[in-house]
Parts: sequence; structure tokens; C-alpha cells
Amino acid sequence: MGRPLIWGRLALWPVLLLLPVTAGWGAGLVPSRQAPSLAEARQYSIGQSISGPVFLPLVARAISFEQNSPIWAHTVTPAGHEVVLFRQVFSLGQRLEQASLYIFADTRYEAWLDGIWLGRGPARFSRLTREYDSYSLGSLPPGEHLLAVLVQWAPNYRRSESTTPYLQAHVEGLVNRHHYVATRSGPDWKAMLSPAWQHQSALVHSWGLVGPTELLDLRALPADWMAPGFEDQNWPYARVKTSTLRVDISRRAIRAIDPGTGFVEEELFEPAASASFTNTAAVTYQPRSIPPLERVERSVTVADAGLLSPARYLAEMFPPVSATFTQAVLAAGGATLSVEALSIGGTPPADTAWLDGMPLAWRKAGELRPGVYTASIELTAGEHSLHFSNVPADGMTFAVSRRGLEFPGLPFGQGLHAGRRLLLANPHSQPEQVEIQAGDGLSATFNTLPAYLVLDLGRVVQGRLEAEVQGAPGALLDIGWDERLYRDARPLPYPGGLHKEWNQVDSWVLDGTWRHIATLDSRAGRYILIAAWGESPIQVSGLRVYEERFPLSLRGSFQSSDPLLDQVWQVGVDTLYANMSDAYADPWRERGQWWGDAYVDYHANLAAFGDTDLLKRGLAFMAEAFQGGRPKAMAPNGDGNHMLDYGMLWAQSLVDYWRLTGDTSLVAQAFPALRDFIAYLQAYKSPNSGLLDIPRDHWSVTTLIDWAGAESRYGQSTAVNALYIATLQDAATLAAALGQDQAAGEWSQEAKQVEQALNELLFSSLEGRYLTSQVESDLLPPTPHAQAWPLAYGLVPPGQLEAVSDALLELISSDPGTPNVEIYGFFWVLEGLGRAGRISDGIDLIKAYYGRMLELGATTWWESFNANQHYWAGLSHGWGSAPTWFLTTYILGARRSGPDSWQVKPAFAGVSQASGELPLPGGVLKVGWEAGGCGQFAVSLLAPAGTTGEVVLPSAMEGSAVWLDGSQIWASGRTARGAVSRSADGLHIVVGDGSHRLEISPALPGCTP
Repeated sequence: MGRPLIWGRLALWPVLLLLPVTAGWGAGLVPSRQAPSLAEARQYSIGQSISGPVFLPLVARAISFEQNSPIWAHTVTPAGHEVVLFRQVFSLGQRLEQASLYIFADTRYEAWLDGIWLGRGPARFSRLTREYDSYSLGSLPPGEHLLAVLVQWAPNYRRSESTTPYLQAHVEGLVNRHHYVATRSGPDWKAMLSPAWQHQSALVHSWGLVGPTELLDLRALPADWMAPGFEDQNWPYARVKTSTLRVDISRRAIRAIDPGTGFVEEELFEPAASASFTNTAAVTYQPRSIPPLERVERSVTVADAGLLSPARYLAEMFPPVSATFTQAVLAAGGATLSVEALSIGGTPPADTAWLDGMPLAWRKAGELRPGVYTASIELTAGEHSLHFSNVPADGMTFAVSRRGLEFPGLPFGQGLHAGRRLLLANPHSQPEQVEIQAGDGLSATFNTLPAYLVLDLGRVVQGRLEAEVQGAPGALLDIGWDERLYRDARPLPYPGGLHKEWNQVDSWVLDGTWRHIATLDSRAGRYILIAAWGESPIQVSGLRVYEERFPLSLRGSFQSSDPLLDQVWQVGVDTLYANMSDAYADPWRERGQWWGDAYVDYHANLAAFGDTDLLKRGLAFMAEAFQGGRPKAMAPNGDGNHMLDYGMLWAQSLVDYWRLTGDTSLVAQAFPALRDFIAYLQAYKSPNSGLLDIPRDHWSVTTLIDWAGAESRYGQSTAVNALYIATLQDAATLAAALGQDQAAGEWSQEAKQVEQALNELLFSSLEGRYLTSQVESDLLPPTPHAQAWPLAYGLVPPGQLEAVSDALLELISSDPGTPNVEIYGFFWVLEGLGRAGRISDGIDLIKAYYGRMLELGATTWWESFNANQHYWAGLSHGWGSAPTWFLTTYILGARRSGPDSWQVKPAFAGVSQASGELPLPGGVLKVGWEAGGCGQFAVSLLAPAGTTGEVVLPSAMEGSAVWLDGSQIWASGRTARGAVSRSADGLHIVVGDGSHRLEISPALPGCTP
């Protein structure tokens, strides 16, 4: 690839000197000099000794940040999860004005100055590009100051491309107006590898998508370690990572996450072997390009409370297994022994548990307890032996009855997998057992243990729960998040066999004092399950839940005469909140920035918030990820996912960004990747037709189109080639904007030829609809996707628009419960109907499909229309927000057409009136329209200063009379005055900023405004 994508104040900020440069956003910032030698790379690198690419940040003394030494607590191969606590006391002889902290860490950090919390970071990063954060510290007085940083090394395969654990940071400012660095990360910093976090804790997703669950023993974590005055004399000093590390980066990339069938796992990476530095890639630092996430407190409702498995002892055998049996001592008389075991793979083997030498017989515990099996047997008075065998390496969770029985020495502890306790334990709703008080945050006292509390956040939230907690030393507090209630009864943050890969449960061992708790990484869900385990009461005080999201103000709005449509618009906005963090990414299952998701997300964002910064950052990540023209479906961490349609949506997003912002610098830097991608696509061309001919393969390396669009993924597909035509057209537009006239001409001509071939070979004039695909010599019959994509991209011949629109509506399922177009594909369905002028039909589909989800209790849009039936499918997926875009763009009729321009094309259909606001860079465009009697319509506008726009009236109104601000501008097919022009899609009326009113009256007797 060519020049990198560069953000920030280039003259002011540090860069990295690089090993022989491959594409990186900051490569263009490198001072002119010969590339460093291999020996230099070894001297300064913080890289890793692996096979394949090696990423080596190198110290460059030209600019400040890269002078910070990369430090960690050790220089040996790290565990899969480590937490290191750093402390640095620095002294100031004079006041440090305009002080700032600059910091980056792999994988994430929290920072404090003089005991005051500063924030978390960094934003997600790639192998090539890392953005450091900055915190304004104000004016620091003379004397000693403490910088404390917690760094969590927790690689995951969706958020960031971690390479090796390290921290780099410095504090700088002005002393007597001269630049002064107060401290830099280096060997004089204290660094403690904390034993408080369980380094072998179960992952949130077993494939490593999100990171580890956090199992923290507060007895091993000093409460004041980040405060001045803490005695750290016995802490070791940090180690500067000046030599190579041998790092095992065994990785998996997920190829299939199908909400209809579940996950399909494919191993794409083998454990790396040791190798020398023979293959290198550039790494650069640059200032953070997006603002820090904002923390928005969510209201919390208590949904349920009670006791967990009353009359049961819950036990866990976990490595190392110290005992595999216990003695049951029975008092006088008889009793029933009940044993419950958690078994995800089905009925436990017969030799799992033995009573007095006889194996127990297992049966399912009930529909509300997935994965739980029970066995019961009558006991006589006396002593009995209960023995367990074949305990798995990662432990076993079980429970035994306690009525009339005693079980001394039952093993119980935090273990490695806190979720199993919450799945096995049987909740008994007894709200009076948990004392709850509202006030300064929620307070709860768990008096009789074990006990639980369920909180409802109202919708899916990505963020953190924070609270002060107190309990006896050794007591446990587990907190799990879930998107739903299983059978409307209980959350399952670990769903067991329903979704065995998932476990979103964190745990704290209490130490007898009041402690503040919060997870290092964010969590996501609508329901929070808190479980308290111990022998004496546990108190929780000041509990709050903060949503962490991209900092935006809701500037858009939509209201109409149909309350259901208004609700649909708002639910799309609520879905975006959870899907916009430091990238467009779903909050729950994996948090990867898949570009198909992002494509729909940012369209809805334009209607609600009007932001383009997150789009810009995502486009840059994607451009960096393309290799030799081969696209990535997501970035960062797109390995193994090379979806052609997602790559084409990236190209279309690039031209959208350019039109919206006028920013040609990003386009220029991404253009080499675009050029190579077009060449890569052309390798799929059929020599006979010129259409793309996609071979059969998994969608992760071909195309997705839609979960329900399998037949459109291969062969000479109508949907794929519609995407290709639009991509060629957009690429030609960008080439022309950059003065690349030859490429613009070639791609424009290619688009015309492919469009002609599409309409000649795949459009059935006899049926008035498009065939789905040609696979070798077979023609696949029409599907909704084959109609929607050509409609959405304006490829249907004008004389066939009505027929193809009719075909789409005829082919799409009339039963939302059995969809043949999924929620992702609905973007193209609605866009196609909007472009074809079938507004009322689009509204009918929205009411049917999205109205059904609302009836089923949706408060955010799901990953698929039946996601509530599959525990592996998400209930908050931004790609479902197409109606928010459609209602603003096609019903209200408002869209942003440029940096300071807009267009209003009211629907005058589907509802009797609509009003709302469209975000623009310089303000909001307020629009309202209403239908009056006798076929009359009125449009009101209030446009921000400095903007220009146009109102487009339907062609059917060309015979009407039109008044603008009280003056007639159009009468019976001719211009009366003003800037009015006629085109194929209707009357175009140029309007400036300020307040305006249009009135339209048909040429009928008695119909005057």
C-alpha cells in the first residue's frame, strides 16, 4: 500500500522510526533517514521473537513520546492475563504549568495522579498504529507527586491487536515558559506484578474474543496502592524491554457467527515458533484521534432478589483438587440426599459420583435449569461416603442437600470459572431476604447467604458497575451480565450448553474492609446478577452502573402522526449508544468492528448524531488492514475474514465520508488500498460476461450479503454485482476528485459495462424481476435480495422500477417470524424501496417486522429477527438500525448532502405529518411537513446559518402551484420566479439558510393555500 493515514498535529507530536516500512497511518511522519539495521532493531525493540510479522516500536529522540522507555514487571514470556501496578514519585523544584500526562499501554490501563483517578485507555489499536492518550493535569505545585498506573495485559481477538505487554508514559509541561519533562517511564519506576488477579481465569468468550473474566482477591491488593504515602520500598523496579521477547501468540479467528445456526469455529493460526527478525512491519504512535468515552449513569431497577439454592451446600472442586470425596454424617432418622451437578455436555457419566460405592443415577433438574442434573437417594441413619471421580482439569461445580446432613470440609472457593456457580445455583425469589435502599446510589445488604439480586438497566448497556462492598475475609461476590432473562425468569451470564463459549461473570474475594470494586474491562447486558456467598452478611453501597459510549449529543429527532414509527426511530438511537464506543462494534458477544455492521451504523448515526469522526477512524483502520488488495471484513483483528462485500462497503463508505466532509486527505491516503482492492475484485470477473463470479466457499472469505442471503453469495450474483457496480462508480468519483483521470475513466466505463451485463443476463423481462445468480450454467430463481440490491443502487431500468419493486414485496416473507431477509439485509430493502418511491410499502414492512420485535419486548434492535430464540445471538446489534435512517431520510425527507449542504425530499406518504431535526456540522436542520385537505401540503424549514440546500417535490406535483415564503414560484408546469428546476425525480427548489415555508396546492377548483 502507499502513503499512510495520518491524524493529529503532525509538527508537534512524536513518531516512531521504523523497520523497513509497510503501510501505516504514520509512516509519512518518519524523518528522512536510512531504515534502521537489524542490529538497531534488536537494540531498541519491544517486539517479539515469533514466526511471521514482528512489530517493533523503536525509540526516536526527535519527538517526546518515543523517548519513553517501554516498561513491564519482567522480561520473560507473559501469561495470558497479567496485571502490573506501576508507581513513580517525581519531584518538582518549580511549578509545572500546563502539565499533561501522555500514556499508552498494551492492552489497557487506568491512571491516577496524587491518588486522583484520571481515566482509562487506550482506544483500540492495531499492530501498526497506536494512539496515545493525553490528560490535562493543570498546574502542578512544587514538591513530590505520584503517578500510579494499573496496566492489564489481556489480548483479545476483536478489539486490539496486542503484541507484548508494556507501558509508555511521561508527564510534561512548562517551567518558566520552557518545555520540561517531569518524568518518563523507565527503570526508576516501581512495578509489581499483582497476585490479586487470577491469571488463569476463564475467558469471557472461550475463543478469546473479548478477554478474560476478572477474578480478584482483594486480600492480595492493597487498597491504597495508588495513593501518596503508600510504602512501596519492597516493590521491584520496572524492567525496560530493550531486548526481544519470545511470545506465544497462538490465535484463533472466527469465521462463522450465524445467529440461525450458532458459531462455526475454524482454527486459522497455529502457535508461533521462535524465529529471528526476518519479517518486520512499521509501528507508529500518534495522538488519540477521538475523544475519550463518556460515562453516563444508567437508572437501575431491582427486578428480583432472594436466596440461592437454600438447603444446599454448594461446592467446587478446582485445580489443584485436594479431595474428591466428603463424608455425610446423618443424624437420627432418615433423610433424602440430593446431589446436583453441572454438566454442559449432557448427562454426567455414571461414574461421576458414588454413594457408598454405588453410582448415582442422574436426571435433568428442570427446564429453568439448563445444564443441571440431579440425583436423589434415601439414606438411613449413620455415616455415608460421597465420592466424586473424573473431575475435569478446570474443576467441577456441584451441590448437596443440607437438611439433616453435615458435610465437613466441602471444597469451596473462587476457582477459575465464576459463571458455573451462577448457573448451578437455583434462585428462590424472596425479596425480603435482601435489604435494599435507594439514595446516593443503590445499597443492598445480603443478610442470609448465599443470596442474589437482579438489576434491570432497561436496555442493553456497555459499561461498568461500580460500588463499595464489605464482607468477611474470604466471602465472595460474583457479578454477571446478561442481555435477557432465560424463559422470562432469570439471567444466565454463563448460559452453559445454550452458549457454552460465553461467560460474563466476574468475582471478588472480600477482605473484611470497605473496598471499591469495578472491572478493568467493560461488560455488556441489560440484566446484572449479583450473588453473595459467605457465612455473614455482605453489604453493597453506592452501587451505580455507568454506560461507556462515544461522546455524542442526540441532535436529530423524528416525530410523526404514527407513534409506532416514532418509537422505532428512538429504539434505533438507543441501539447505537451501545454499539458506538471507540469503534462501531456490537457490545455483547465480540465487539469487533465488522464493516457491514459499521456501514448501517453510521447511516443511522447521521440521522441521530451527525458524527463522522468514528467513521473516519474506522475507514483508516480498514485501509491499513487491506493486504495486496485483499480486503479484511473488520479492523483491527480481521485475520481470516476476507469478505468481498464488506470490502466494497468500505469503498462506498469512503466516498460517503468524502461527500459529507470534503476531506480529501484521508481519501488520498486510502486511495492506494482502494486501487489495489479494485484490481483484486477484477480477478473474479467472468471472461464471458464481465460479471464477478464468486466461487463457493465460506462467507468469511467470499461474501455474506445477509444471513438469509446464502444463494446470493456465489456465482454471478445479482446482489454482489450490484455492490460491485456501485463500488466502481464510487471509486471513479474518488479518483476524479484526486485528479486520477485515467483510473476514473476506466472504472466508470467498467461500471457501465457490468451494469449492462447485469441487466442483460440476470434480469428476466418476462417475469419483471432479477434472477438471484448464475452458477455455472444454472440460473437461480429470484429472491428478495436479487431485487433489493439493484433497487438500492439505482440500477433498475426506469421502465422496470414498478415491476421490480412489486417483485421485492411479493417475494419477501409476509410472516416476520419466518423471515427470508434478515435484519441486516433490511437496510438494502428499505433503501431500495425508498429510492423507488415506495415509501408506504417501506413503512408497512417496518411496522410488521420491527413492530413484532417491540411486541416481543425489544428495547434495542436484535442481531436477527429471531435472536431472542438463540442464546448465541445478540440483542443489541447496530446493523438493525436501518429504520432510523429510513424514517429521517425518506419519510421526513432530510439528508446531508455535503459539508454545508442538505436536501429535503418529503415523502408526503405513509403518515399525515412528520417533523424532526437533521444534524449538520454547523447546527441542525429543522424540517416539518403536513398534508392538508384537498391534496394540499406544507413544508417548513429552519436551516443553520451558512448552509444551502434544496427541496425536492415529487414529479406528481409538477402540475400544482407552489409558494415559497408567500410568493408563488411555480405554476402549472412553469417557473413563476425563483430558482426552480425540473428533473426526472421532480421539482428542485434552491433554498438558503434561515426560516422558510413551502405550500403546495393542486390545480383544482377551490384548492388555494
